[in-house]
Amino acid sequence: MKRTVALLLALVLSVSLFSACSSSSSSASSAAPASSAASSSAPASSSSAPQTTADASAGKVKIVFWHAMGGRNGEYLDKLIAEYNASQDAVEVEGQYQGNYDDAMAKLRATPEGQGPDIMQLYEIGTRWMIDNGKIRKMQDFINADNYDISDYEPNILAYYTLDGQLYSMPFNCSSPVVVYNKEALAAAGLDPKTAFATMDDCLKTAEALAKTGLAVGGSFTNYSWIFEQLVGMQEKEFVDNGNGRAGRATKTVIGENDAAINILSKWKTISQSPYNKTFGKGTSESKQQFATGTVGYILDSCSVYVDISSAAGGKFSVGFAPLPKVNPGDTGGTSVGGGSLWIMDNGDDNRAAAAWDFIKYVTSAEEQAKWSMATGYLPIRRSALELDFYKDYLTNTNPELIVAIESLQNSKPNCAGGIMGVFPQARVIVENTIETMINDPSYTPEQAVQAIVDGINSEIEMYNRTNG
Repeated sequence: MKRTVALLLALVLSVSLFSACSSSSSSASSAAPASSAASSSAPASSSSAPQTTADASAGKVKIVFWHAMGGRNGEYLDKLIAEYNASQDAVEVEGQYQGNYDDAMAKLRATPEGQGPDIMQLYEIGTRWMIDNGKIRKMQDFINADNYDISDYEPNILAYYTLDGQLYSMPFNCSSPVVVYNKEALAAAGLDPKTAFATMDDCLKTAEALAKTGLAVGGSFTNYSWIFEQLVGMQEKEFVDNGNGRAGRATKTVIGENDAAINILSKWKTISQSPYNKTFGKGTSESKQQFATGTVGYILDSCSVYVDISSAAGGKFSVGFAPLPKVNPGDTGGTSVGGGSLWIMDNGDDNRAAAAWDFIKYVTSAEEQAKWSMATGYLPIRRSALELDFYKDYLTNTNPELIVAIESLQNSKPNCAGGIMGVFPQARVIVENTIETMINDPSYTPEQAVQAIVDGINSEIEMYNRTNG
């Protein structure tokens, strides 16, 4: 039976509450770090302002959802939207593919206020920019007004999108970094995945052992800035100042001051000089393609690649996952979430905002998150999803490697959630370009690389902060 309009949209969402949401960025800029990402504030009072609900006589509330899911993921997202639309009689969601995350962000920048989508999917590194652009309605306000319990959501996922105990967007397509390896080759080398990739130094030795089993390339330490950022967190170090950008807007990167970057790049330089290691350009596209041929022993990537890489491998070998390596043996940090989240945009229409909130609750329910994970390889963001019988069967019989990624994130810490800054897309280009230079130029030292990264990122941050007040 379909849910009714009254059940769907009788939310305690006041006009004054929404007005406050659209200007919420100022509080985030001076906020203290959240002590618990999974906790929510007390519900807003239902008597303080008029309530807003959908008028059944007006027909369905129609909302637009901009997303960046193409290919197989996009096909399943279309299915998920269609199932939501059929599940109730109050809301109709129209999904609109906007290209990749950078394309979607550029289009949102160019869209006049009030004329954009009602829901926006964006990558995690767009968080600071989304808060600063002033066009959003803070997720925490919907949670409080609806007295919605988020204690079942994985706290180390919520942590990334939480500032001062306030959740700004809802995690949706979530991933964690892993070592992706050829299981048969590792077995032929007589290595245990629990120790073969334990540290960056171990990865260097493992690449040699894998190459000696007959592979063309023992390993590829993927030149992907997300991996570099994760290795900073593995050392339990911050990427930017002001509490990793959570106690206030970042003013500089601190990776050169806390030794995080030099620790990483000194080892990365050694790995890149090994004849058993090969770097396939920047990013992950080529490394995935090469790994799928069965000629490369391991790469570093997102856990979401399992389905596609296994399919591309065509049975030539089995795909295994191992946790991301530590930089130093004694490191006590952890990984942070990647992927994207859902933002409710401020278009001046409370009914559309309430409809957007209902859709977000639906797609982040335990059952839908489990199905989404099975279809895409992303992680479910609800802990109870892991207890569903059909999902347990999936983890046991179809994708047991995903357990490695799930446990890796569960075993992390909220203070390893990762940095937030308004120029993260630009910072990633700087990191990857600099690492590429270091790899290709024998005379280019890790110290020079660190300085180039710090100077480049700081220049971008300074310009951003001047432009954004």
